[in-house]
Amino acid sequence: MEAILPRTGGVYSPPAGTKGVPNTTIQSVPYNALIDDLTADANAARPITAGGTGATSASAARTALGAQVASAALSSISGLATGADKTIYTTAADAYATTALTPFGRSLIDDADAATARSTLGLVIGTNVQAFDAGLQSIAGLTTAADRMIYTTAADTYAVTPLTAFARTLLDDADAATARSTLGVAIGTNVQAYHAGLAAIAGLAVTDGNVIVGNGTTWVAESGATARASMGAASTATTMTAGNGLTGGGDLSTSRTLTLGTPSSITNDTTNSVTTTSHTHALGFTAAEVYTGSAAGETNFPLGHLILSTDPSILSRNSGAAPTLYTSNSGQYVNSDLGSGVGAALSGTWRRRGYGVSNVSLLQRVA
Repeated sequence: MEAILPRTGGVYSPPAGTKGVPNTTIQSVPYNALIDDLTADANAARPITAGGTGATSASAARTALGAQVASAALSSISGLATGADKTIYTTAADAYATTALTPFGRSLIDDADAATARSTLGLVIGTNVQAFDAGLQSIAGLTTAADRMIYTTAADTYAVTPLTAFARTLLDDADAATARSTLGVAIGTNVQAYHAGLAAIAGLAVTDGNVIVGNGTTWVAESGATARASMGAASTATTMTAGNGLTGGGDLSTSRTLTLGTPSSITNDTTNSVTTTSHTHALGFTAAEVYTGSAAGETNFPLGHLILSTDPSILSRNSGAAPTLYTSNSGQYVNSDLGSGVGAALSGTWRRRGYGVSNVSLLQRVA
């Protein structure tokens, strides 16, 4: 049956002519239609606009009303004791608690992105915080200890190695000269200064028979005929011939012996001469150092010649003398410092070999 009660916004209102009027007969047809309509409406779901749920079951009523489905999480939240500056967080599945939420905390969680959050925290990458770097990440993961230093093992990969106290004294040196002093290798004192000639020698082959010679530019190693030619030595083909008075000789391919011939005895008549097997020498003085002349004025006597000479006073044995001819007679010699009667000086060097009476010395020519 079509309801006769008009509905405005889901709310029923009685139509005209359906209300009873005192002292007036109620018509059965309109009245019965109204009652049937009210009966049907009472048995139907009450619309939300009329204070109902618009549903005939609890779940449908919650759905119609937009009510929340029962939840353990909501039950946990509903049991929290809240206060100013608090926020909720989970402590387990469907279990919540509260924690403080400061104004600064709210200024951070309301940031729209990471850049804004870093700004809120005062973190500027590259200014007051380090941008991520693989090398720094590797260093951060190292296990350090006393006396260690880091070094790379690959790109952006670091490891540690011992760094001794001595090594630190070397690493703190300001220049190469100081480092050499620390190592005890002062150039020119502890180690040889570089020299091109020494470097050339160091690079030569150490071969038996080699000699080191200069070629006008650097040092080279030579042997055999090449080395002999560089040093101006005779070739092995050069022949050594024995001269007069010698025997032996031959080429220089091996050791050779020269033998001196046996000389004859020296006499007053011996001369300087050689034969194929012998040699002789002439005397280097006259008649075996014996003066055979007769001139009273002779001043040049052979070595070893002896004379008697008058001295002005007694003088030491073997002392030097300067004999001269005596001008007062032809049979006497006097020393040059006698003062009177001093004549021509005798040649050579003379020494006193003895002394007699009247200041007479025995003189010998020694040179």
